[in-house]
Amino acid sequence: MSIAIHYTAIKPPTGTEREVFGLQVAIADWVTAYMRHARSETLTFLIGDAQESDEIRKIAATAGVDARRLALLDRRFPERNMASLATVFRPEPDTRNLLWQRQFYGNFSFCGLAHAISGTEAGDVLQDYILAPSEPGDAIVCPSHAVRDAVRAFWDHYADYLHRRFGATYKCPVQLPVIPLGVDIEKFERRATPDKRAAQRRALNIADDEIVLLWVGRLSAAIKAHPLAMFRAAELAAEKTGKKIHLVMLGYFVPAEADIQFRELAAAMCAAARVTFVAADDQRFPDGLWAAGDIFLSLVDNCQESFGLTPIEAMAAGLPRVISDWDGYRDSVTDGQDGFLIRTIQPPPGNGFDLTAQVLNGREVYGGFLAKTALTVAVDAEQAADRIAQLAQNKDLRASIIAKARARLHATYGWKQVIGRHEDLWQELAVRRRLSPHEKRVWASALPTLPDPYMMYESYAAARLAESDRVMVAASAAQMEALWANKLNTYGADSLVAPASIAALLGFIVEQGGADIAGIFTQFPALDRPALWRTLGWLLKLGIIAK
Repeated sequence: MSIAIHYTAIKPPTGTEREVFGLQVAIADWVTAYMRHARSETLTFLIGDAQESDEIRKIAATAGVDARRLALLDRRFPERNMASLATVFRPEPDTRNLLWQRQFYGNFSFCGLAHAISGTEAGDVLQDYILAPSEPGDAIVCPSHAVRDAVRAFWDHYADYLHRRFGATYKCPVQLPVIPLGVDIEKFERRATPDKRAAQRRALNIADDEIVLLWVGRLSAAIKAHPLAMFRAAELAAEKTGKKIHLVMLGYFVPAEADIQFRELAAAMCAAARVTFVAADDQRFPDGLWAAGDIFLSLVDNCQESFGLTPIEAMAAGLPRVISDWDGYRDSVTDGQDGFLIRTIQPPPGNGFDLTAQVLNGREVYGGFLAKTALTVAVDAEQAADRIAQLAQNKDLRASIIAKARARLHATYGWKQVIGRHEDLWQELAVRRRLSPHEKRVWASALPTLPDPYMMYESYAAARLAESDRVMVAASAAQMEALWANKLNTYGADSLVAPASIAALLGFIVEQGGADIAGIFTQFPALDRPALWRTLGWLLKLGIIAK
């Protein structure tokens, strides 16, 4: 089975784009894991330029993969590089028009990976699976059941619109398998050694008897988590246990002014508990603060979250977890066994029109939409405090939860297992694709939104070429040579017939003393007819032939 990874360049972070870069890092992590654990000896990538080629080679070097295993195909030439593929995979959900290209250049299944499905472009991406020629042999891999349900809800919502607008009944045929993201277990185990624990706690002036609640991630009420529940939980746990509870929040503030807001709220809510903020790029902690923690605390409440990689990283670092019962977070926890889930509650469906309208009308940006939505999601801080207290007071409970989480981690979230599940899925999709009818091109353009210019703009010209038109050669050999020597006249040569065919065409017209276009088609049946029509238009433009 021939599998190709459709790869897009990873752009470095600039300015305040770190959250975007985080997604790109996740893509790079997936590609690295694929290179290390793929069953296939040949690793095929569809790339578009030299930068992407260089990136793939660098990732291979980082992964310890022999560059000779790489097969780098130029995706700009799908007619020769996609025809034999069984499955094309993109480590993000954007189809990049592959569902349309398939109509012309192959019979492959398409599979994407939904790292996240919030954002101003998410709706456009998910809409494309409905409007493009998707089929049952296609899939979006969802990292959590919550993401799967959210995508289904979007498609059902869109199908309702189609029914109301056109009376149509439609169900998107794309599969939505659930496969989690993975984690480099050994890397996090190396980051949580006793010596690192001592060094990190010493650097933060943390006493041996302090219980450290560790948060890792963006510090943003708008696009990650409102911190109120965590501040309350830490304070209540300190009051309940009489122990030194220390909430350490490692990350970066988004926006920058959130720094003041977080600190002010922490000061207002926490008297018994201590709160410390540490910058994600603090040079003292190149391995993060996984070793310094005792309990991982993450009470997210934001639609921007979809899977939750940090709870998995916490498992690998050996921390018991107290996390919100929210989206993909809940998938990694069996409550009370390998962690604790904290209740969340939000308003019922049908009550968010005003929030979406504010974005539509330009009164609010998408980040504001997320923030206002999250502000109506309640997280049970009292329950979180009880669970923290249980863990703080019971070392045996902590050890039991860590042991069960570690067993689950190795069985489910190791990259070898995750990549293996992807490969099994690709095989299943390829079989499904082969067994389903394949619809070839039925329209005269690459995309319905990019129609044939001669069709859309037919009325622009005063006349159009017809097979009955008769043409003759109107330029001398010297004139032709001068015209062809100017790049301004020949930059579109890749959309015409080959130069040798142009020479043969002109020779035929001269021999015949002029020829009608129908006769030219008869004389050159092997030439691509649309390209021949364009060539005739080009020759007329240059004055090489005339009617």
